[in-house]
Amino acid sequence: MRSTEGSSARPLRLVIAAHAVSTYGSFLNMVALGLFTLEITGSAAYTGIFMAVRLCAGFVMGPVAGMLVGRYARVRLMVGGDLLAAGSLVLLVATPSAAQPTVLHALAVVLGGSQTLWTVALRSGLPHLVGPENLARANANLVAARSVAMLLGFGSAGILVTLFGYHTAFLLDATSYAVSALLLCAVRGWRAVTRPAGQGAQGPRPRGAGLGRLLPPVGALVLAMVAVRSVDAFGSASHNVGLPVYASLAWPDTPAAFAALFTTPWAIGSLAAGRWYARRAATAGHPGSPAAFGVATCAMSLLFVLAFTGPPIWLLVLLALGAGMADGYAEISYTTRLQAVEPSRLPQLAGLASAAQNAGFGIGMILSAFALDRLAPLAVVALAHGLALVAAGAFLVRHARPPAHRPSRQSTQEAEVAP
Repeated sequence: MRSTEGSSARPLRLVIAAHAVSTYGSFLNMVALGLFTLEITGSAAYTGIFMAVRLCAGFVMGPVAGMLVGRYARVRLMVGGDLLAAGSLVLLVATPSAAQPTVLHALAVVLGGSQTLWTVALRSGLPHLVGPENLARANANLVAARSVAMLLGFGSAGILVTLFGYHTAFLLDATSYAVSALLLCAVRGWRAVTRPAGQGAQGPRPRGAGLGRLLPPVGALVLAMVAVRSVDAFGSASHNVGLPVYASLAWPDTPAAFAALFTTPWAIGSLAAGRWYARRAATAGHPGSPAAFGVATCAMSLLFVLAFTGPPIWLLVLLALGAGMADGYAEISYTTRLQAVEPSRLPQLAGLASAAQNAGFGIGMILSAFALDRLAPLAVVALAHGLALVAAGAFLVRHARPPAHRPSRQSTQEAEVAP
C-alpha cells in the first residue's frame, strides 16, 4: 500500500494542481463572461441564453464524454479540452466588437463541453490513478483545491475587470487553461485498469437492457445518489440566481459586498470539509456512509433556506459556513461512492451523473429566474431547496436504513442465484 501511494503521489499532485488552475479559470470566466455579455448586448435575456447554451452543451456532452473516456486516453482528452477553452477565449479577444456576440455562442458550447469532459475524465480516472484505498482522501483533496480556486476566481474577477478590463481577464483565463494543460502533460502512468482475459474494451456484456442491470449490486444505491445530486443541483441553482436579488434588497448600496459575505464563508466551509475528510480518510480509508450523505444534503438545503430569511450578518456567515461544510462532505462521499462501481462501467456512469447534474442546474436556473419575477428570493429558494430536502429525505428512508431493518429481498435474490 505504501508503494502504491508513493507511485501515485506525484501524478496526483499534478492532477490536483491542474484541477485547481482549471477551476480558477472556470469561476473567473463565469463572472467575467456574464458581465461582458450583458455589457456588449445590453440584454439580460441574451445573458441568460449564453448561460443556457453553456449548460445545454454540458448536458449533451455528459454521455458523449463517457463514451470518449472509455475509448481514448483521458489525459489527451483533458488537455484537448483545456486547449480548446484557451483558444476560444483568445479568439474572443481577437474578434472585432461587431462579431463578438456570435463568437460568444461558440464559446459557450466550448466551455460547457470541455468542463464536462474534464469532470467525467477526472471522476472516472481517479480510481486508476490512486487505487481504491486512497480514493476518498484524493477526492477530499480535490474538493479542497476546488474551494480555494473558487474563492480566488470569484474574488479576482471583479478586480481584474475593474482595473484592467475584460480582455485582460479573458487572457488570464486562457492562460489558466494553458497551465492546466501543461501540468497534465507531465502526468505519467494514468492508464485504464487492466481487465481480465476474455473481456472486451467495455467489459463483459451484461444480460438485460435495463440500466440497473448494467451496474454492480450497488447500482440502485448509486442511481439514487445521482438522482439526489441532480435535485440538489436544482436547489443550488435557485440560490445562485436568487443571491444577486437578495443582495440588492439586503444591502442596496453595496450588494457585491453582501454577496461576498455569503459566498466566501460557503467556500471556506467546503475547504474545511475537504481537509477534514482527507485527514479522516487517511486513517479510516473508506467513504462516508449513505446515511451521512443524505444527512449532509438535508443539512445543506436547510441551511441555505435559513440564510435567505434575513438573519443578522454574523448568523448569515455561520449559516453559509455550515452549508459549505455540508456541501463539501456530500460531494466527496457522493463522488467516492460513484467511483466504487465496476471500472469498465465507470466512464458511462460518470457521464450520466454529469448530464443529470447539468440538467438539474439548468432547469433550476430557468425556473428560478422566471419565479423571481413573481416571488421573493426566500420563497424561490425555499421551494427549490425544499424539493431537494424531500429527495434527500426519501433517499434516507429508502437506502440508509440499518441492514437489520431492511426487507430480505437481497438475501432472497442471492439464494436464487446460488448454485
